[in-house]
Amino acid sequence: MKIVVTGSLGNISQPLTKQLVDNGHSVVVVSRNPERQAAIEALGAIPAIGSMEDVEILTKTFTGADAVYVMQTLPEDGFFNPAIDIYETVRAL
Repeated sequence: MKIVVTGSLGNISQPLTKQLVDNGHSVVVVSRNPERQAAIEALGAIPAIGSMEDVEILTKTFTGADAVYVMQTLPEDGFFNPAIDIYETVRAL
């Protein structure tokens, strides 16, 4: 299967990517950080470098995928900052 994983190489997406690749799937990992390309390739996955806000990149990457795992992120202090409305922040991304 072709599976797209977002969330780059975070605490959930990295082990998920490794497990999927180890199980024989073709995995594409979306990351906005070009410096992570080599680490994505080292896992046996295909890097798709670009922003989750870039519709063109997402359309190209998601086309033909059998499954997509989407990890939505917040600013670095987003989960622990009581002044941030998580739902509004995600809608704004």
